[in-house]
Amino acid sequence: MAALDYLRRAGLSVEANGDKLRLRPVERITDAVRQFVRDHKAELLAELIAANDAQPAPELPHATTAAPAAHPAEARRNAWTITRGGKPICTICGAPMTRDEALAEARWRWPDADILEN
Repeated sequence: MAALDYLRRAGLSVEANGDKLRLRPVERITDAVRQFVRDHKAELLAELIAANDAQPAPELPHATTAAPAAHPAEARRNAWTITRGGKPICTICGAPMTRDEALAEARWRWPDADILEN
């Protein structure tokens, strides 16, 4: 489950403001939501940045090794949009991966999935 999805299911909208997160509406923010945000702040920031494709996702504190090298011509990205039937259904966020790697991850769950070409 993606961290942003958890908050959205709770009826919250989330936006990044530098290294801080802004959640709305404030009346829906519970103690459980506050704890979730504290526990998943780096993941939430990475997902928001990747969704906006504004800049590379920040490196998570626990990441100690780089992703394995791919063919030099293959683009590696932190986020890939997954589609089914031509419609976007979610975005894979995480370690940089090639299109083929992202497609394999998506098809593990949805055999008919494809990757949105930007």
